[in-house]
Amino acid sequence: MGDQSCTKRKWLLAIAAGALATFAAAPSGYAQGTWTGLAPVPLPTEGMTVGGVGQVIIAAYGAASGVDTNATRLYNITADSWSSGLPGPGPARSEAAYGDTTHAGFLYVIGGGSSEGAVFSDVNRYDPVMDVWTTVAPMLTARAGAVAAAVDNTIFVIGGRLTAGGPCGSGPYLATVEKYDVDTNTWSTVRALPSPRADLAAVAHGGKIYVFGGCTAPGSVTNEVDMYNPETDTWTTGLAPMTTPRASLVAGHSGQRVYAIGGSDGASSVNANEVYNIASDSWSSNQPMQTPRMEAGTHSHGGRIYVVGGANPAFRTSSATNDSFKP
Repeated sequence: MGDQSCTKRKWLLAIAAGALATFAAAPSGYAQGTWTGLAPVPLPTEGMTVGGVGQVIIAAYGAASGVDTNATRLYNITADSWSSGLPGPGPARSEAAYGDTTHAGFLYVIGGGSSEGAVFSDVNRYDPVMDVWTTVAPMLTARAGAVAAAVDNTIFVIGGRLTAGGPCGSGPYLATVEKYDVDTNTWSTVRALPSPRADLAAVAHGGKIYVFGGCTAPGSVTNEVDMYNPETDTWTTGLAPMTTPRASLVAGHSGQRVYAIGGSDGASSVNANEVYNIASDSWSSNQPMQTPRMEAGTHSHGGRIYVVGGANPAFRTSSATNDSFKP
């Protein structure tokens, strides 16, 4: 019996040693996580405003290969299927404030631009339960290519540009930050971004807003990471930069980690998927996107990050791809 136990112990130790050796031999930045393809967007579209309420992801407005829309598309996570909601109030547009702009069961479409070059300040709110759109107080500054994030009952809109026409196009780019008080339906200006930029990404976590990348000039992208504290109205700079400089990316979260996914290097789409550890202020790599995209939308739900639509390989080559990443 003792000999059998000894043999079994040696066998288990050999398996463990082999597993450790395999792990040690894995390359630096070993890719982790899994991508799953989902029912495609009904029409290839980029620049949509995307958010989620319960098991429903809302993808509103956006440009279908250069043609602006005011369509409301509803994706049922459980059924992996799409349906249509009431179209949004005009004008049709794309590149409204990116980020998951859902709050208290509503999706907010903030600003944006048209294919004719106009930029907007108006704000429309969608109720997916009643399938109704409502117009609320407009922003103080009309813009496209901004990013938004919600903290408590306040939505913050950060950066952007005064022109429409795609990421890293003509400026001027903005450092402007405004906040919308949901309770009072009013806007006010708060502390500006440390540097002007557009087509950036943001995630609210722990009462703070983390901002990633963006365009700093036509054709020029950055890997800068900053953090805004709404309580003190201050920005923290000098955080660990992204490994891959890019703009027009999306950012999602799972636990204490934030995922910066896709985007543009200033010319074409990239498939980068990098994870930011807030506690250690450090970056590592994850499984790259199956389909590189820029100008996509995102929603984090149930431990997964959903990436909806976008453009590949460049602006105005719209994609119907819809997939999710499980860290």
